[in-house]
Amino acid sequence: MRPMALPSTLTATEAAALVPEGGRAFLAGCAAEPLAILNAVRNDPDLWRGVKLTGAFIPGVNESDLSALGRNTTVETIFATAGLMRPAGCVAHLPMHYSQFWRRLGQKGFVDLVFLTVPPPGKDGAVGFGLACDFAPSPIAAGARIVGIVNSRMPDVPHGPRLPLERFTAFVETDDLLPTYVAGFIGAEVAAIAAHIVGLLRDGDTLQLGLGKVQTAVLEALARSGLTGLGFHAGMISPALVEPLRRGVFSRGVVTGVALGDAAFYATVPDLPATRFAPVGHTHDPVVLARTPGFVSVNSVIEMDLFGQANAEVIDGRQVSGQGGLIDFHRAARAQAGGRAVLAIASTAKGGQTSRIVPRLPSATPISVARADVDIVVTEHGVAHLGGLSLTERAHALISIADPRHRAWLREGLDDIH
Repeated sequence: MRPMALPSTLTATEAAALVPEGGRAFLAGCAAEPLAILNAVRNDPDLWRGVKLTGAFIPGVNESDLSALGRNTTVETIFATAGLMRPAGCVAHLPMHYSQFWRRLGQKGFVDLVFLTVPPPGKDGAVGFGLACDFAPSPIAAGARIVGIVNSRMPDVPHGPRLPLERFTAFVETDDLLPTYVAGFIGAEVAAIAAHIVGLLRDGDTLQLGLGKVQTAVLEALARSGLTGLGFHAGMISPALVEPLRRGVFSRGVVTGVALGDAAFYATVPDLPATRFAPVGHTHDPVVLARTPGFVSVNSVIEMDLFGQANAEVIDGRQVSGQGGLIDFHRAARAQAGGRAVLAIASTAKGGQTSRIVPRLPSATPISVARADVDIVVTEHGVAHLGGLSLTERAHALISIADPRHRAWLREGLDDIH
């Protein structure tokens, strides 16, 4: 049998030129962002002509204006990042859940080339996905060619998908610093929200947390709680997971697609006990989630009205995020007999001047979570169980956990929901 050809080692410029004119390239996000390729095209825009770039670019992490790369570049994105809010070129926002975007990328022939940062090949002769195996496996399974940006800074996690060397078209060697993420200061408001969420958990539950300050605060609270016997199943993990995991809080194991944090956290990831990496096709699969006992989803939203409708994407009319995996997890939790779907929201904005709970969402604001999907809402002032309540009952429940300074105004707005 004729041996399969092993991948060539190319310069970043040579690898970038592999994308055909008018082709579509998938760029990995999170810590696997192919920075060497982006820099090569930044230095030589003629490498890409009419190229469509697609991927899940994470706000606060993957902030480049990708539309400025090459000539006549189009960027397809499911998140609004700072770099894509004021683009130099064309940006197409896709209002898709993670599970929908996974299926889109998995269409045969849809993606021509995948660029992702990977660890050096292992002793088994295979290449792991390192800290980010979320979306790349979808176009890869559909036959897209692969360029691996081999970086010794990328950890080779022991429990995750791997690819044979011959599956790669080419390698590019680099030692770029990996993209990092910091949740930021956890104030008393977020800490109070986290305490309420921890109070909702029971032995045997499996917890999902969206990335951000609420994830950090909940994990820090769990490390102090003395709870054990939980599972963790989410799209992303962060440094705050380390302590509760080591204390046995998540003794039923951790399943995730991405690790995001600082370099010190990245170095610990391969040694985290009972932690497995899996792609979006598993982490967000409704069948998998339906078999996960006591599934509790916790995700943050920006604004909510007295109907229970929530906006998780727009501030002051400007797209600042996207649907992400919120609805995939939220609906899975609601569908389970023992599940709980939690929406976390700070009660105010602008130093308390503005209520994040409003009588009615503005007409132009996208509804990220429909009123029929809402279940449990948590603010720093308490917990509202809205499932099964009438519109009037849920309005009163939401007013009870709104900031006290705005409750009278919200009661005056009750007439608007009838």
